[in-house]
Amino acid sequence: MSTWRRDNITRFIYGWAKGVLPTLSATEREAIEAGDVWWDAEIFTGNPDWSKLLAVPEARLSAEERAFLDGPVEELCRRVDEWHVTWDLHDLQPDIWEFLKAKKFFAMIIPKEYGGLGFSAYAHSEV
Repeated sequence: MSTWRRDNITRFIYGWAKGVLPTLSATEREAIEAGDVWWDAEIFTGNPDWSKLLAVPEARLSAEERAFLDGPVEELCRRVDEWHVTWDLHDLQPDIWEFLKAKKFFAMIIPKEYGGLGFSAYAHSEV
């Protein structure tokens, strides 16, 4: 990053954001410290290391995740009429709720040892 941009733009934006954002509550701080902010934290340093972001390998689906997208997800998409659900029913039909439950749509990121599918965050986002 050029010195001019850092000194005249980035510092101003960083200072402005720091002044308008509320302070963290104790609960928020605990939540942040308990997890991993990954590369996002770089943005708030005022001098992000873009090479770290560019070095992250492209996300890929496992065979099991791909099969879920090609099978249950495709079937769900064929069975649901979004217009009808949104404007007429205002809910999913009972058979669709049962399908979601039976195929573990609500347990995609839960580890297999706890009865979930154990899918990656990437697979979850693809659904």
